[in-house]
Amino acid sequence: MADLIQLMTNGLALGSVYALAAIGFVIVYSATGVVNFAAGQFVMVGTFAGVATLLNAGLPMPIGYAGALVAMALFGALFYLVVYLPLRASPIVTVIIGTVAIGITLQNAALLTFGSWPFRLPSPFEGMMIELAGAVVSVHALAVVVATAVMIGLLWLLLHRTVIGVAMRAVAQDVKAARLMGLRVQGLLAFSWILGAVMAGVAGLMLGPMWFADVNMGDPIALKAFAATVIGGFGSLPGAIAGGFFVGLAEVLGASYISSAYKDLIAFGVMILFLLVRPQGIFGEPIQDRG
Repeated sequence: MADLIQLMTNGLALGSVYALAAIGFVIVYSATGVVNFAAGQFVMVGTFAGVATLLNAGLPMPIGYAGALVAMALFGALFYLVVYLPLRASPIVTVIIGTVAIGITLQNAALLTFGSWPFRLPSPFEGMMIELAGAVVSVHALAVVVATAVMIGLLWLLLHRTVIGVAMRAVAQDVKAARLMGLRVQGLLAFSWILGAVMAGVAGLMLGPMWFADVNMGDPIALKAFAATVIGGFGSLPGAIAGGFFVGLAEVLGASYISSAYKDLIAFGVMILFLLVRPQGIFGEPIQDRG
């Protein structure tokens, strides 16, 4: 039982990272219709933003974390201006290819800037453990789950209790109608990219103490976030959360009770099953063209 509690905690912590990455994925997709295949590289950039502020610059943790998130917000705005905005009139496939190309560019830029040697971000709860029902679990893992719950709550308040959130939901529902109603669509689309980048940055900062910060870390995260989005339902924030937790738990429990060689097979096997049986996912609406 103690082992199961420890594994569940680690799985939920890893699933929290996947959930935040998938939320950023869904926010951008809902607003623009673009499947951002650079989502994993967004998380990687967030991790290395932490490396730059905490390790290279040696800033105190509160200032370093804040600086990294500000950098991610600027990165999201730059991505919107450089990648999405010039390609917005192009077919969606062209924009998707653009995100793939930029993801590869970001990976190589990180390699040139930081090198191939992996880094490990310090945790505010470095070395701290707690006993929970006979299991010894990492305080950082518990903090990741709690922080993710707080982020999800703040995101819900933003989308449902603020003017800008209602406007974002209107744009996600129908871009043309939102424009006719006088909403500043381009500004809201830019904010969607910024918000997605910040969510990915939070995921990257939380992942840094659990994984080594490596320039190649973005690809597996992108695949897991995509699987979480498919399982939960494209365009569904509750689906992204549920899918992220499922993928994280499947990875950790599958590696422990089945085999580490097959830990990814469970998540991607379930994703394929959903594509065949219920392509809209758990919480998604039936698949249809965007209005």
